[in-house]
Amino acid sequence: MIRRALRVAIACAAAATVLAAPVTQAAADGGPVVATGKGKVEGVATDLGRVFRGIPYAAPPVGPLRWKPPRPAAAWEGVRPAAEHGGACAQNASPFMGRDQVTNEDCLYLDVYAPAQASGNLPVIVWFHGGAFAYGSGSTYDAQRLAAAGNVVVSVNYRLGVFGFLAHPGLSAEDASKSGNYGIMDQQAALRWVRTNAAAFGGNPGNVTISGQSAGSGSVCSHVLSPASRGLFHRAVMQSGPCQLVARTLPDAETAGTALAEEVGCTTAECLRGEPAAELLDATVPAEGESALSLSLAPTTGTPVLPKPAANAFPAGEYAKVPMLIGTTKHEASTLLASSDVEGGPDSAIVAALTNAAFACPARRDAKVLEDDVPVHMYEFTEPNVPSVYATPPELELGAYHGAELPLLFDFPARPIQLNAAQEELAATMIGYWSRFAATGDPNGEGLPEWPAYRPVIGKVQNLHADGVTNVRDARYYADHDCAIWDNTEGLPEIPGTG
Repeated sequence: MIRRALRVAIACAAAATVLAAPVTQAAADGGPVVATGKGKVEGVATDLGRVFRGIPYAAPPVGPLRWKPPRPAAAWEGVRPAAEHGGACAQNASPFMGRDQVTNEDCLYLDVYAPAQASGNLPVIVWFHGGAFAYGSGSTYDAQRLAAAGNVVVSVNYRLGVFGFLAHPGLSAEDASKSGNYGIMDQQAALRWVRTNAAAFGGNPGNVTISGQSAGSGSVCSHVLSPASRGLFHRAVMQSGPCQLVARTLPDAETAGTALAEEVGCTTAECLRGEPAAELLDATVPAEGESALSLSLAPTTGTPVLPKPAANAFPAGEYAKVPMLIGTTKHEASTLLASSDVEGGPDSAIVAALTNAAFACPARRDAKVLEDDVPVHMYEFTEPNVPSVYATPPELELGAYHGAELPLLFDFPARPIQLNAAQEELAATMIGYWSRFAATGDPNGEGLPEWPAYRPVIGKVQNLHADGVTNVRDARYYADHDCAIWDNTEGLPEIPGTG
């Protein structure tokens, strides 16, 4: 039951070698040119800054490299155009996300957003997109506003679903340390790319913030937990994806992978590598009555990449000791209204129960255990009227839905969202908070409402609302979200219509 409910709820540097070349130079046609470690790229100048799209950070993971750790990207001669995004990674069709099936596996590309003039010492924000580890792409998120606030923002594609998170005894026999975590290793390769190349775009490789929402937050949690990610980042932002959701064990993952392989008639890794992408994707489509949003393919613990789940690693202090910003939205589970036959508005009892059980209270538990060792700032996004980022009917009331804060931080060219004046003011405040946190590890700054560090019981949780940013006592948050109940149960409420 808990796994089914979570599937529905989640759908969604150290010493570094940097380039000594100038930050940028003008190309003949006026496009900005930057020299990366593999060759020069020509981006696009916009009213807000510079954008470089579709930069390869690893070799295409195709053919014999399917389900292998990412390999270095090849160098190129001349100037590579960087005006267009790289293709999205292979994934199933999702009406909820507004995308048809994608079979492309040549997808390990990233986009860089930078101010028009960059000093070489700006904070770097690396964004990992959400989508249940099975859907989405980094190119969906236009980070020009966030970059214009004084950041270099890097948005990353990584292998998804069966291609990013398959564990199988045949793959484990090749290298047991890698099975089940190819998507996380892709992200680590992207972070190494940032360490090498950030300065060329005006960023400081010694001040990198990893951030993400939903499964992207689960990705951030994975790096906080992974010894292989140590030193590649210095701050962490986790939006609507509590660390406790990163808990799939290798035996469970291998069992699921074996069943999937049998579905396509394979028993070996060699056979699986020979299967067309569409066949593998079709094998992961849920049966009628099951949710199309699946966490059956997700980061795998019990491996050198992810030795322990957060529930064991956090109390033992086995995680990256970096400042953290953690938060959720008030009506996380209202997106169920678009993917099941649940009736009622965002304030219905079932939406409140699932939001509290899967998001609000687990996020608080994360903050509570972490705040003894690292600075933690916690928020709840409560603004209820942000247009949906999903392909949902416009008349559907979602409240402060799962992902509602995203249009205040990013633009969505494929689904333009118009904020009202009060929301635009809130967006400016939030971009200020996120930028100050990336710069200093503390979201507070001149002109911003005070945001106290989190402390259990007596501390404050920042309330982000267009009518005014305030804060509420942790004790009130605990009571409002029924955490006395959900901190002491393994179950989640039954969701009608989800199989």
